[in-house]
Amino acid sequence: MKSLKNVKLKIFDASIWIMVSSLFYDWALLFMLVVFAAIYIYEPKNIRNWLVPFAALFAVFMISYSILILAGYPNFLVTHYKFNFQFNTTYFLDLGNGSKLIIYVLITFVTAVLAFLKLGSAGLGKIASMRLIALYFIVGLVLKVLTTTSDAYPILITFFPAVVFFTNYIESIRKANIKEIVLMASIVIPLLVFLFEVSIK
Repeated sequence: MKSLKNVKLKIFDASIWIMVSSLFYDWALLFMLVVFAAIYIYEPKNIRNWLVPFAALFAVFMISYSILILAGYPNFLVTHYKFNFQFNTTYFLDLGNGSKLIIYVLITFVTAVLAFLKLGSAGLGKIASMRLIALYFIVGLVLKVLTTTSDAYPILITFFPAVVFFTNYIESIRKANIKEIVLMASIVIPLLVFLFEVSIK
C-alpha cells in the first residue's frame, strides 16, 4: 500500500483473505486491525477506503452462506464464530513451553527494537511498513494467548514478522564478519534446539 496505487483493491484483497481464513479459524478476524491500521497510516482521509473491508465482509458472507445452504449447513456461521477464550494455564506454567515462548518473544522484541533504531535514516514508507509488521506480530501473540490448545499452533503466524525484523537487523550490520556470525547462529541455534527436543522425547 505504500505506493498508494490501487489502494482499494489491496484493501479488498487483504480483507477477503482474512475473512476466508476466519471461516477456518474464527479469531483470525483480529487481523482486520492490521488492515484498518494500514488505512489509517497510508490514506485515512478517503472515506471509501474505510468502507472497503465491510464490502469484503459482505461479499464473503454472501458467497459462503450460499455455498453452506447448498451443502446443507445453513447454521455453520452461527456455530462457528463463537470466539471461545481457551487460555491454557498448564501450557504456560510448563517450564519447557513457557521458557521457549519467553525466549522467542524476547529475542524477537530485541531484534525489532534494534531494527527500528537502524531505520532512523530510512524513508517514512519503510518505517510505516515496519510498524504494521509489529502490529501483525502483536496480534499473533494475542492469538497465541487466546487459543492455547494442543491442536492449534497460532504461534506460527508470528514467524513472518519475526523473520522480517531479523532480516532488517542483519541487513543493517555493516561488518561482514559479524553479519556472518549472526547468520550462522540463526541457523545453528534452531537446529540445536530441534535436536534437543527430539532427544528428550
